[in-house]
Amino acid sequence: MSRQEIADAVNRYLAGKGYNEADIDANYIGKLERGEHRWPRDSRREAFRAVLGAVSDAALGFYVVRGEPHEAVNDAQIEVDRLQTADGGRRALLGGVAGLVAALGLFGRGPGGDRNARIGGSDVARLNAVVALYRSMDYESGGGVLRVEAGRFAEAASSLANRPCNDAVKPALLAAIANARQLAGWAAFDTGHHCDAQRHWLSAERTAIAANDLRLAARVRYCQARQFQHLHHNGDALDTLRLAHDHLAGRATPATNAMLHGAEAASLAARGDRKEALTALGAATDAFDRIDPDREPEWMRFYDRGELLAQYGRVHRDLARANERHGKAAVRWVSEAIAAFGPQNVRSTVLNEVGLCSSFFLAGEPREAVVVGTRAIRHANQLTSQRVHDRIRNLRRDMHRYATDPPVAEFSRTLSTIGPAA
Repeated sequence: MSRQEIADAVNRYLAGKGYNEADIDANYIGKLERGEHRWPRDSRREAFRAVLGAVSDAALGFYVVRGEPHEAVNDAQIEVDRLQTADGGRRALLGGVAGLVAALGLFGRGPGGDRNARIGGSDVARLNAVVALYRSMDYESGGGVLRVEAGRFAEAASSLANRPCNDAVKPALLAAIANARQLAGWAAFDTGHHCDAQRHWLSAERTAIAANDLRLAARVRYCQARQFQHLHHNGDALDTLRLAHDHLAGRATPATNAMLHGAEAASLAARGDRKEALTALGAATDAFDRIDPDREPEWMRFYDRGELLAQYGRVHRDLARANERHGKAAVRWVSEAIAAFGPQNVRSTVLNEVGLCSSFFLAGEPREAVVVGTRAIRHANQLTSQRVHDRIRNLRRDMHRYATDPPVAEFSRTLSTIGPAA
């Protein structure tokens, strides 16, 4: 299909559904293909999925240049919209990634392999497409599925910054490279390779700043803070989050503010600063309520209501360890977070199941805790996330009051068998 044919079909779909926005044209399609337009709103994504036969948002392939037949790159340019992101389609997804990488020529193959070839908008589009596909796998299966490949890809992508490039394309190229390094760092963090995570994130931070994209730099610093929290360095996490706020000044979006304030609340609660933690949670909620998805960077789409509610649960769990009256609130908030996460966000759901298990112990309901914890272990075995397994082993700190309860004792013995993630 040509760009105009896609536009006409999408407009017909929107009009048929009663949406008052059937004004898409070939120019709009071209901007989506080149990565020059923000991620479309929900109604338009629905229409694109229907017209293009895409099985999910991740499979839409907005970043792959479709164009006319004479604009096709080569046989390595695959149709991303036909890929499936479910478990049964993982091989096809990896094959699609390989096709896009080949088109970029990062590893010495394909038309992009010439080190002196000029980087254009279509190259940036393919780079973003690879990151989008890798990210969907990370959400569903954990970082172990892609840590090595994503790390190798991100390091090779960094070399594109040294290639000839138009000034107009350079900022988008640097931002795409920073996104690749951010994802590689997250996959390394998720699998417990903390030095690699720090290395990728330092590169991502520098590259985002070089692109003059301070919002993306703040996103990277949020990842660094999450690592500090996981390693129980909450003072360092707070310093990192406050640095992100300071550098953003007045350029933060509501979603970015919600993300940073929510993470601050978690570290404040872990340090026992109850009043400050609840104040930060309030600030996160106020910012979240002002979010306009069409005005947020595409990479902020991960921060949905489930993420915000999960921070509420995390804060009240930490507060409950000092004052049990927060236990029931922790159960409520984590339960709402699990309900809010979409089916594609498997790892976040499992992490919050582990949090719900802790919350039940803290709320004085050990039998419910064992039921939820057993389910979380079963689900965790489907993931390649060391972070999830670390959280499961840490459940012991919240069950000590019930150590002599037979179901809890049996559950504790099960925890002793939890090893490294697959």
